[in-house]
Amino acid sequence: MRIGTIDIDKLRGVTDKAIGLGKELVGTLLDNDRLVQAGEAQQERATEQLKALRKQIEAQAHEAEAELQERRQKAAQKVKETANN
Repeated sequence: MRIGTIDIDKLRGVTDKAIGLGKELVGTLLDNDRLVQAGEAQQERATEQLKALRKQIEAQAHEAEAELQERRQKAAQKVKETANN
């Protein structure tokens, strides 16, 4: 499934972050360092996924803006050509 041109699977970072936080919390409560470390690592991976997703969204927004400007420019050129004829 896609939202706009973003793949839903890339939003998995949000749930991974929450699960990692849960692991870290449970590990802390149980005094289990391995679980704490696993939770922290999962949160770090999720953070990187979300940063990459943010950059992708920003790039798509810039591309859309550039495309809009190009269309405006072409429309203005057509109007100008029509007025000159």
